[in-house]
This record gives sequence, structure tokens and C-alpha cells, in this order.
Amino acid sequence: MSTKGVVFDLDGTLADTLPAIADAINCGLAAIGLPEAPHSDVRQWIGEGLPTLCRRALRGAENVPFDRMMEVVSKHYREHQLDKTVPFPGIPELMDELARRGIPMGVLSNKPHEHTVTMTEALFGRWRLVAVEGYQEESYRKPDPRTLLRICQAMGLPPRQVMLVGDSDTDILTARNAGVIAVAATWGYRQRDELIAAGPNYLIDWPEQVLALT
Repeated sequence: MSTKGVVFDLDGTLADTLPAIADAINCGLAAIGLPEAPHSDVRQWIGEGLPTLCRRALRGAENVPFDRMMEVVSKHYREHQLDKTVPFPGIPELMDELARRGIPMGVLSNKPHEHTVTMTEALFGRWRLVAVEGYQEESYRKPDPRTLLRICQAMGLPPRQVMLVGDSDTDILTARNAGVIAVAATWGYRQRDELIAAGPNYLIDWPEQVLALT
């Protein structure tokens, strides 16, 4: 393979963040007088950034204080994001081997940038990452390719030599928009059929399969 750089999505790809995100969402819902959402629902809402996550959690509720919901969710997550969050099995070993091979790595997430940086440093700080980028501006949110292209540039690689590993159709579309190799991870928060329908270049079931693509 000609792949020489790897960019990872964070939620559902590198780390299992669902329990902490669901706790934050349910704290926000309680603060505005709405019932809790089951984890199975929150799982489907993850991946498009905090504003979209909160809007999906409201599920059409009218006359609710959206800004209050956002404020409570963000505060709760800031304080508790690492309480129940762990790397997926096989991810540390994969990153060890990529580092040993000298393959540059980066992180690109639709999670708010402050949370992306805090979580990445806490869970993956022992690996050198070329870039860690989270949500900062709506116009740059995945599937917009511009931040991914900047990461490729920071790696000193053309997009065609970089792969984006993610667990959603948004990640696959981002990769396609940037001209990088789209690798769909089935261990995350989307169904296998949904990932196949999005048209990735590769579909993988275990982190170690990334190594066969480098």
C-alpha cells in the first residue's frame, strides 16, 4: 500500500465515549425538564458536533431553552468526559505499531475542540500526533475537507497517501471530499450496512487491520 499517514476520528473510533456523552446529554435534558434518552438513541446522534447532538436529543420538542441545554451538556462533559471513557481494545497496540513504523498520526473530530484536545492528551498523550483538531467553526465541521487537508499538509503528504479511519458516513464523506483513503471502522457507533452504503475504500472490523493498509 502507498498509505503513509493515518488520521483518526475520536468518538467511536479511538475511544468509547458513549457512556460519558449520554450522561452529559441526560443531564442537559433533565435541566430543561425533559426525560432521559437511552444510550441506544444517543449512539445514533454522535458524530456531527455538539449543537447537532443537542438538537437531535430534543427530538422536535418546542419552546425549549436550547442555549441552556448546550450550556449544561458542555459543562457536564467538561467535568466528567473521562469518567467512563476508554480506548477501544486494540487501539493502543495499533498506535504503538504505527509509531514504531514511523507513520505520522493525527486526530480529526467533530467533538468541540477543547474536549478533543483534553481527551486526546489524557488517553493518547504518549504518542506523538502531528495534529489534534476538533470542532471550532460550523463551516469547517466534517464533512468539510479543509481541516483534514491541513493535517495532510502538516504530515508533508499528499492526500492520496493518507487514510482517514472513522466510524460514520460523515467520516467517509470527509475522506472522499479531501481525496484521502476512506477506512470505515465497524466497532464504532454505526451499523455495518450504513457504513457500506457510504462507500468507503476499506471496511475493517479490528484496529490491527489498519496495519495491512499501510
